[in-house]
Order: sequence, then C-alpha cells, then structure tokens
Amino acid sequence: MRIPVVVLAVVLAVSAPAAVCGQAEPATSDPFANATEAQLDSLYGPLIYLMRDDERGQYGRLGVERKREYLRRFWERRDPTPGTPRNEALEDFQARLKAANRAFREGGAADIPGWRTDRGRVYLRNGPPDAVLSRPQPGSTNPYEVWKYSRRRARKFVFFDFTRFGNYALIWTDDLLEVGRPNWRELLGREAVDDVARF
Repeated sequence: MRIPVVVLAVVLAVSAPAAVCGQAEPATSDPFANATEAQLDSLYGPLIYLMRDDERGQYGRLGVERKREYLRRFWERRDPTPGTPRNEALEDFQARLKAANRAFREGGAADIPGWRTDRGRVYLRNGPPDAVLSRPQPGSTNPYEVWKYSRRRARKFVFFDFTRFGNYALIWTDDLLEVGRPNWRELLGREAVDDVARF
C-alpha cells in the first residue's frame, strides 16, 4: 500500500526574520544592558548551536558585566552591517528562537523548550526549511517529518516521533554537523524510506 504524499507549505516560514513576526521591534543600542544574570544566561543557552570552538567554555566562569560583554562581542562578530544601530543577525536569531520555542516545545514529565529539541536545533542553525513532508498518522510506522533545504546546499533531515505525542527526534540527515541513527531505515520501514528518497 502506498502512503499518500502530503507536502506542506512551511508554516514556520511565518516566523522567519523579524519582518514576518509582525513589526520588528526597534533595535536598541545595547540589548544586554539591562538584562539580569538569569536573562543573560537564557540568552546565552541557544548560542551553543552557533558557536565556534574558540567561543566555547568561557561564559560560565564570567561575572555579570563580563557576560554582557561576551554576548555583545558574540553578536558584533556576526553583525552583517557593523556601524549601524541594528544587528540583523541577532534579530533573525531572536525571531527563530521565538518560533522554535513556540512550535517545538515538548511536554511530558519534563517541559523542554523548543530550542532544546532536535527540530528546534536544526531550525535555529538553518532557518525554516524550504519544504516539509509531514506524516502525522502514517499507519504502520510512527509519525515522521522530513525537512528539505535547497538554498545554499541541499540537505534533508528526517525526524521520527518515538512517543506518538509529538516529540520528534532526528534519525537521519545528510548534514555532517548532525548525527543520525544507524537503524533509521528499520525505524521508518521500507515504504517510508522510499517516501523520504522521493521527497
């Protein structure tokens, strides 16, 4: 029996850069100036997905003012328009973070924010996928999703819902920055693997 193909327009594209999330909030000259240490720490957490090796392992040892400075430098290095009041890279990341937390939050025994899930991580690193193949009730296998990116370089990510409660885990990708599962074909089954290949 062939599984019907359902290709969805990416709902998450609605939450891509700030202009789509409603009006962009006015940029402040220093978004970290009035943040408490707890707020600074929550701003730091998701940055692990963007960090270079030389940026790791420093933040936890710093006092509050040094944490502010670390975050300022982190985003200054990524600002595509230095010298202007806006940092578009920071704005884009904050919009992605809000979208990931809204769309990929996992409940259950532990409330996991969306950015800490596999789909949230991929979304923060790569932005919204260009196309999504969603199989929420595929029948003989658990629900799964395939995300396809084709802008800079073609990549696919296959997420599998082991729990059937919407908690998706990455099981296969051709992105070398991510790790899949060696038994992903067995998890999906032959028809679903063919479905992924055709997508």
